Amino acid sequence: MADGNSETALCEQFGFDAEWRAAQLLLVDLAECPHDLLGWLHEQVLVPDVVEGIVDRFFEQLRRHPQADKLLSSFDLQHLKQRQIGQFGANCNEADYFELRTRVGIAHARVGVPLSLYLSGFGLLQTLILAAIVERVGDDGGRQALSRLVMQLTTLDIALATEVYHRAQSAERERSVRHRERGPLLLRRQLEHDALTGVSSRASLLQELATAMERATKTGQPLCVIVADLDHFKTLNDSHGYAAGDRILKEVAARLKAALREFDVVGRYGGEEFVILLDNTSLHTALQVAERMRQRIAGAPLDAEGLNLQLTITQGLAAYRDGDDSHSLLQRADAAMLRAKQQGRNRVAGDPGHAARS
Repeated sequence: MADGNSETALCEQFGFDAEWRAAQLLLVDLAECPHDLLGWLHEQVLVPDVVEGIVDRFFEQLRRHPQADKLLSSFDLQHLKQRQIGQFGANCNEADYFELRTRVGIAHARVGVPLSLYLSGFGLLQTLILAAIVERVGDDGGRQALSRLVMQLTTLDIALATEVYHRAQSAERERSVRHRERGPLLLRRQLEHDALTGVSSRASLLQELATAMERATKTGQPLCVIVADLDHFKTLNDSHGYAAGDRILKEVAARLKAALREFDVVGRYGGEEFVILLDNTSLHTALQVAERMRQRIAGAPLDAEGLNLQLTITQGLAAYRDGDDSHSLLQRADAAMLRAKQQGRNRVAGDPGHAARS
């Protein structure tokens, strides 16, 4: 998944990285996209006139349900019909397919479609497509193959829709709680932010880490920590003065924040060292985030006190393990950062067994 790629932005936000997507495809036996079968399905069954009939029957059936009818009455039904099937299952093993399905799932969650009704819709659509296969495909083997493919694709869509719906609803509840608590939090955050850089203070960062570790222990969701250290900062500070040093730290903090996702946490741990908390993030995605931060820092020189300075950071990454406490997790990330320093700086090193990137 390319960093900053808007086509996979939602997958990245929800943690649907390549490893997660591969696991879902493997579960439904679609690790390899069956292009021949999909072509046959669209050429022999899901032709325009058949699709039009399926979609019409789909919405007719939905509108028999009072709640569904009420929801549908507020939308342009013709527009919804045009988007309903499209290239059903096309490129199902690619990131943009998951991105599209994620976008649809979020839209349904936001307009308040109940999950039970959402899943019933998938079942209804599957039933109508299977009926079209029986009607239009005379060969028993062909009917079985196409029917199995349709059930695999709808199972994949249902799994993804359920996951997206759940996460979107959880995020909305969290935003609502945060909004209600905003007043008292604003005052507290003034004390919790680092006065120079504006990122989390050391005390606030450690509290955030403790909370994240407790959540990871309860839910089993992944948690990763990055220790990022500005390269050669002491030399820069001694050579160009404290005003330049302060300007450098502010700019580094701003670039780190710009490279992170909305829900990531970055704090100043001490001096020129920053710590980033990546909650509910796999090690694979965390390495991508770290690499994006590295490129942000090294990608453009900094103008500080009239000086044109080239900056780099070195990062160490550790993933939370059962039995970790804050000290052990940060210590592993710090040890990884020191290994990366020894390997030449301006790079990312993970837990042992993960190669450095530069």
